[in-house]
Amino acid sequence: MKSIRLFAPPQRPYSAAVERIERLPFRVRLAVSPSDIDQAVQLRATAYSRHIPTLGKALREPEPEDSRSDVLVLVAERKLDRQVVGTMRLQPNINGPLKLESDTRLPELYNGMRLLESTRLGVEGGESGKMVMVVLAKAAFEICHACGIDYAFAVGRRSMVEIFRTMCYDIVEGPLRLPYASVPLWVLSVPIPEVESRLAAKELRHFEFMARTAHPDIDIDYDRVFETFGSP
Repeated sequence: MKSIRLFAPPQRPYSAAVERIERLPFRVRLAVSPSDIDQAVQLRATAYSRHIPTLGKALREPEPEDSRSDVLVLVAERKLDRQVVGTMRLQPNINGPLKLESDTRLPELYNGMRLLESTRLGVEGGESGKMVMVVLAKAAFEICHACGIDYAFAVGRRSMVEIFRTMCYDIVEGPLRLPYASVPLWVLSVPIPEVESRLAAKELRHFEFMARTAHPDIDIDYDRVFETFGSP
């Protein structure tokens, strides 16, 4: 028996036509069970321990945000053995400030805007982890677009800043010295309605990947997304 769709599926967030379909060795979906969260927690703790050991140690247990009703956790699940090889948490400002706002004050530009922060990004080590990271970023962007988010935010160390800059994020503030991190961190944001045009103007490789390539393995339950974040 087919499940009943509660919301109309979102339109593609790209004006460019699809030119190719790419299958991936993993599937990106929403975490739906305690096991999903446990695997995500283990992976993020391992990933953070590679660069910020003190924070990695603190992340060995689920955080309160992982079980909030207004938060979604993405997982990338390897098809071969169903192990989680990537994760990202999405937290909007629907019911309160972003997590990063407990550490810094955002410019007035963002007042009254629908914001979303991508937090606790973690992927397995090696080259395969880089692909997982980019696919998680694509899934997060498509969710933001579908929900009418104005700006997406991320916080990262210097090496992550370069990665986010290739995805057309702007530096909002940094470097910051925060009590939980042993390295400087930067706050970045990107206006969701401008992502496609920015990619098209700046970086052909990412534009082809994001806009002109369909990834059926990004398999998001948008009924749950709209129930959690609302629809535009």
